[in-house]
Amino acid sequence: MANTYKTVMVEVSTTGSNVVVFSAPSGGCIVRNVMIYAKGASTTSVLYDDRTTNVAINKATLATDEMWEPFSAPLGMLSANTISVNTSAALNVLITYVEFS
Repeated sequence: MANTYKTVMVEVSTTGSNVVVFSAPSGGCIVRNVMIYAKGASTTSVLYDDRTTNVAINKATLATDEMWEPFSAPLGMLSANTISVNTSAALNVLITYVEFS
C-alpha cells in the first residue's frame, strides 16, 4: 500500500486555551504544511506535544484575513503526537500531511 497525502481543515473559535487541531494517526505521519487563516486580529501560538513535553513551535500576531505558515520544514510525528493552537480570536487551520502505510 502506498503512502497517502491527506488534508484536514479545522475551525478554532475557543480563545485562551490550547486546542488540538491535529493528532497523528496510529502509524505516524509527516506534516508537510500548516496554514493558518486569521478571521480576526489575533495573537496565535502553535504547539507540538510529543507526549513528554508541550513545546511552543512558533508565535505570531496576525491581522484580520492574514495567512500564516508557522512551519519552515516538514514535521515528523509519531503515533498520538499532537499539534495545538492557542489564539485570541477565531481562525481556520489547514493541515496537509502524509500518512504512513
